[in-house]
Amino acid sequence: MSETLQEWLDRELQDLEPVWKSFRSKQRRMYYIWMAVAVAGMVALGLGVGYDLAYVLRVHLLIGIGIAAFIWLCVLLTSRANTMKNARKQFEKALSALAPSDQEAFARQDFGRTDFLNTTEDSFPARLLIGPDLWLYFRGACHIYRVSDMQALGVQEEKTQLHYSIGNTRVRQKVGAGISLTVDYREDTVSAKERSDRLYLTSWEQFQTAKKLIDQHCPKAGALWREK
Repeated sequence: MSETLQEWLDRELQDLEPVWKSFRSKQRRMYYIWMAVAVAGMVALGLGVGYDLAYVLRVHLLIGIGIAAFIWLCVLLTSRANTMKNARKQFEKALSALAPSDQEAFARQDFGRTDFLNTTEDSFPARLLIGPDLWLYFRGACHIYRVSDMQALGVQEEKTQLHYSIGNTRVRQKVGAGISLTVDYREDTVSAKERSDRLYLTSWEQFQTAKKLIDQHCPKAGALWREK
């Protein structure tokens, strides 16, 4: 990685760190709520089905505490992996793959940036950087997009299937799982082997934020949007 890009990365991660700390703080508060709900829920369940208080405290309370302890163990294990040191490794891996000339060009771009705090889904805050020639999306892993290689941009609603039973009937239902900003590449480009790419977002609001950044900081991409 070039010295110029290394200096850029130091500044970028310095800017990301307080966002990451806020993200982790919100996650911890969410985990504390889940732990409290686990304990209170098991106690309420025991009382609701008519067990006496002594039995509820001896059995249901202990089960709730066990569930809460398991949640906290998961928090401890993930917190060891979800560090800024690991975030740096992902940035370095993606940026080091750029050619030397692209590394210099990347570091000198005037980026628009935004962060998405998907605390129930992600291990890190997601950061989107939009420049006139190169983009970067960090969501646990880094991906770089080269605008000159793009043929078309689009949007696609992602679906996932839920399976549940109503009486003796097994039901399958598709529900929305997020939004993908899709990227198609021209066949004669260095990105062509990927054929297409997806920048996954969790909501239409996040897509609108991303599109606004693209419109403001990457004017040449304006002609690439496909009709829905």
